[in-house]
Amino acid sequence: MAQPRPSLLAVFAHPDDEALLAGGVLAQHAAAGAATAVVTATWAADTYRAAELADALAILGAGKPRMLGYADARVPESAPGRTRLCEAPLDEVVGQIVGHIRELRPDIVITHDQFGQLTGHLDHLHTHRVTQLAVHAAGLPHLYPEAGEPWTPSALYLATHPQSGVSDLGPLLARVGKTVRSLPDDQVTASVNVGPVAATKWRAILAHRSQVEGRRALPALLSGLTEDARHRILATEWYTRLDTGPVPGPVQDSLTPNVPEPAALWGTIGRLGDLFTGLDTARGLALEQQWTLQVLKLTEEVGESAQAVIGALGANPRKERRTWSDVQEEVADTAITSLVTLHRMLGDQASSFLTDMLAQKSANFLPPAGTREGR
Repeated sequence: MAQPRPSLLAVFAHPDDEALLAGGVLAQHAAAGAATAVVTATWAADTYRAAELADALAILGAGKPRMLGYADARVPESAPGRTRLCEAPLDEVVGQIVGHIRELRPDIVITHDQFGQLTGHLDHLHTHRVTQLAVHAAGLPHLYPEAGEPWTPSALYLATHPQSGVSDLGPLLARVGKTVRSLPDDQVTASVNVGPVAATKWRAILAHRSQVEGRRALPALLSGLTEDARHRILATEWYTRLDTGPVPGPVQDSLTPNVPEPAALWGTIGRLGDLFTGLDTARGLALEQQWTLQVLKLTEEVGESAQAVIGALGANPRKERRTWSDVQEEVADTAITSLVTLHRMLGDQASSFLTDMLAQKSANFLPPAGTREGR
C-alpha cells in the first residue's frame, strides 16, 4: 500500500514561482490528500498579480494566497509604499515565515536554491536565505515566541536545476539575455517525474496572465513552444534536500572530513528509482505492474549471485569460473536493487521503513545494548 504524501509549504519570491518551480509536486501532493500551501514574499494582496496567484493556487490545490507583501526588487509598484524584500529587516521577514511554518506545521518546506533559481534574481536569493533561517528558527521556542508553538519540518527542499537538466531551458532564457545558473548533478537529491500532472502545472502557469502576455518572462517563453518541447521542460522537477532538526548519531569529539551519509545513499537510490518509474510510466505500466517487475528483477539478481557462488566454488564444471570478487559485485547489485525496489514502493518513506525493520530484526537477534552476547 502506498504511503501517504507528506504535507508541503512552499516559500517563493514572486507570484508564478510556485507554479514554474514546484507546481508539479504541489499538484501531486494535493491530489493525494496532503495539505499544501504557498507563501509568496513579494507583491501586495490588492494587486493584479495577487488575483492571478489565487487562480493558480486554486488549480494546484494549494489553498489561499499567503503574501508577505514586500516590494519586488525590480518593480516598485508591486507593493506601493512598502519596503523592497531585500531591504526589509531580517528579523521581520524571518519572523513572518516562522509564523506560517508554526501555523501550518508542514512535513516539508520548499524554497529557491542558493543560486537564485536559474537566473539569480535578487528576490530569489533573499527568499532562499530567509526561508532557511526560518525553518531552523521555527523549532526553537526562545525565537519568535509570539509566532506560535515551535515546529521543525523534517526537511527543507531547494527547488533547483541540474546542469544536465537545462538543455532545453538554457537556450530559451539566453534568447532574452538571461543567464542560467544550474547545480552540479551530484548535488541534486531528487528528480521528480511530474509528467502525469504537467497539464495541471501548465494551467497554473497560464493563470499568471500578465506573465504569459509579457515578452521576457518565462511563462511567455514557454507559451511560444510546441506542446512536446514545453512538456519536456515541465515534466521533471529537481530538488536538493537539507535535513533539519536533531543531528543523528553521537556527538563528535573532533572535527572530521565529510563522509557519505545515509541521506546521500538514499538520494542516489531515489534518483534511480524515479528514473525507472518514469520509464515504466512512459510505457503505460500501472503502479502495481511496475512493482511486480521490480520484484522480479530482484529475484533475477539473487539468482545471479547464486550462479556466481557456484562459479567461485567450481561446483559445476559446465559453468564458467568466477571469483569471490564477482560474488561480492553480484551481492552488491542485489542490495542496490532491493533498496531501489523499496523506494519505488514507498517513496520518501523507504528510509524510515527500512530503519524500523532493521530495529525489529535487531530486537529479535541482538542482545540489548550494554549486555554481553551469549556464547
